[in-house]
Amino acid sequence: MNLVLKRQLSKLPAAPGVYKFFNQTEQLLYVGKAKSLYARVNSYFHSGAKLSPAKQTMVKEITSLETIRVKNETEALLLESNLIKQYRPPYNVVLKDDKSWLYLAIDYRTDWPEVSLERTTKIKGIKYFGPYTSAVAARRTFYLLKKIFGLKTCPNPPDKPCFAARLGRCLGHNFAPQSKSVYRRSLKQAEKILQGKTEQIINELKQTMRRAAAAKKFELAAKQRDQIKSLEQIIIKQSALSPQPSSFDIFGLYQYLDLAAVCHLPIRRGALLDTQNFLLEHTRGLPAEEIWEDFLPQYYSLATNLPSAVYLPIKVQTKLIGKIKIKVAQRGYKRNLVKLAAINAQNFLEQSRTSWERQSVRARRGLKTLQKALNLSKLPERLEGYDISNIQGQNAVGAMVVMTDGLLDNKSYRHFKIKGLTTPNDVAMLAQVIARRFTKNLDWPQPDLIMLDGGAGQLSTVQKVLNSYGVTVPIIALAKAEELIYRPNKKSALRLKSNNPGLLLLEQLRDEAHRFGITFYRQTHRRRNLKSGLDGLPGVGPKTKKLLKQEFGDLKNLRLASLDKLEKILGNKKAAKLFSHLERI
Repeated sequence: MNLVLKRQLSKLPAAPGVYKFFNQTEQLLYVGKAKSLYARVNSYFHSGAKLSPAKQTMVKEITSLETIRVKNETEALLLESNLIKQYRPPYNVVLKDDKSWLYLAIDYRTDWPEVSLERTTKIKGIKYFGPYTSAVAARRTFYLLKKIFGLKTCPNPPDKPCFAARLGRCLGHNFAPQSKSVYRRSLKQAEKILQGKTEQIINELKQTMRRAAAAKKFELAAKQRDQIKSLEQIIIKQSALSPQPSSFDIFGLYQYLDLAAVCHLPIRRGALLDTQNFLLEHTRGLPAEEIWEDFLPQYYSLATNLPSAVYLPIKVQTKLIGKIKIKVAQRGYKRNLVKLAAINAQNFLEQSRTSWERQSVRARRGLKTLQKALNLSKLPERLEGYDISNIQGQNAVGAMVVMTDGLLDNKSYRHFKIKGLTTPNDVAMLAQVIARRFTKNLDWPQPDLIMLDGGAGQLSTVQKVLNSYGVTVPIIALAKAEELIYRPNKKSALRLKSNNPGLLLLEQLRDEAHRFGITFYRQTHRRRNLKSGLDGLPGVGPKTKKLLKQEFGDLKNLRLASLDKLEKILGNKKAAKLFSHLERI
C-alpha cells in the first residue's frame, strides 16, 4: 500500500457516504456505499478481511480513493446506484442493459393530469410507476389503461380537445359539471390497477354500474360494463400464485462464467403481475450473497411500487430503501416461487447467450472479410464511424459511433457540436470532428479502422487532417448511393456484393452513425429554437427562460400550455401576459 492511500485511509470520516477506488492509471475500479466511511473502507485492507477472489485482486490494484459525504444511508444508496450506472466500474456488479427504463407517469401538477411514458423519475409533482424493463410491456399497459379509463395522453391544454376527446375516448378535455372529479377518480382507479388491485376496482365499477342502471343511466352503465370486461381480461392474464392476498417480491438467480441473470416475480394481492429479467456483468467468482448485495440496492433505487418484503433463496446483509424487509424463502409456496424464479433466470440467460453467440459469429465473419477486402494488417476490432447532421449548416453536429469486436458499443458513442461553421460544408465539418477526436481526446482507445459517411471528397480532406497530426489509422469512406468504398491512394472505388458480411457491418455502422447524429441534432435544434423563440417574448428574462425551457422543452409545447399551467410557473400577471402573446404568434 502506497503512502498516499495510507494517508487517505487514516483521514476518512465516520459518516455515511460513497467511496470510489482507483488504480495507478486513475481508472475507476469500484463504487461502494457505507454507513461509516472509515469503518467500511478500511475493512478492505485488514489482513483477515473476508473478500471474494475478485475483490482480493481489486484491493491489490487500488492506489487511491475518493469519498462523497451524504446525509444518510438512503442518499448513499441512490448516489451509489447512479455512479455505477454512469461509470460501470469493472469490479461492480452492473446491469448489462444500461439504457434508461420506462416508467408510466401521471403529471399531477395540472388540474387535468396527463399520463405518459418517461425514462426519468426526477420531476416533483409527477407520480411514477415502474420501472418496466420491457418497452413492449410498458406500452401495452399504457394503451390498455388509456382505453379503459379515457386517460389524457396528449400535450394539448384542456380547452383544446385532441382527436381522442372528439371521439369520446379522452376525459381530459371535458368541462361538464363534476367532470374534473370524474377524471381524477379514473386516474386513481388506474393507479390501483398498476398496484395490482384489479379485483377491488371491478367491484367498485359493478356497484356504480348497478346504481347507474337503477337510475336509468343506461349509457353510463354500458360504458362501465365494457370497462369491467376489459379488466376481467387483465385478471385472467394474472396468475394466482399466492393462497393469500399479500404483496411481496420474489427473486431468483442463475450464474454462468462472467454473467448472471436475475428473475423478478412481483406478487401483488396474491397475483403475479409480470416477470422481469435482468442480465448482470462482472459476476465471475463472486458468491451469490455478494451479487444480491450489489443488485438489490441498484434495482430498488429505481423502483416505485415498493413491496413490504423481498424473498430470496439465501440470507444477505444489505439495506434497501424504505422499510423493505429481506427474507429467506425457506418453505412452502414462497420457496417454490423462488425456485421458479431461478429456473426462469436460467432460461433467460441461456437464450440470451445463444443470441449473443450468433451475433458474435456473424460479427467475427464480417471483420475477417473486411480485413481481407481492405488489406488491413490486423483485424479491425475497434471501428469508428462518423457522420454530420445539419440543415443548411445550422445547428450542425458530428456523431462518432463505435463497433467493438463487430458489435455496436453504445457506451463509446460521442457527439461533437460543430464550431465556427454556419454554411453547409459537410467535408469541413468532418475534418473538424476528426481533428478534435485525435487532438483533444487522447485517452480514448485508438481505432483499427475509421469509416466516413461520404465519398472521395470527404476521404481526401480527412486523410490530410490525419496526416498533419501524424495519425496512421486506416480510413475509408462509404458512399450511400451505390455502397462504394473509397480508399486512400486508390483510383477506383471498391464494390462488394450486397450480402458481403464485411459490407453489412459497414452499412450497420454508417446507419447507426446517421441515427445517432440526427437524434442529437434534433435535440439541439429544439433547444435552440426554444431559446430564440423566447428571446422576444414579453416579460421573459434569463431566469424565466430557464424555467420555461426546463418545463416545456420546445416552443411548440410552450404554445400548447394552458393558462393554469403557466400561472403555476410564472404567477398570474406574467402568465396572463405571456399566454395572450402566445395566442397571437
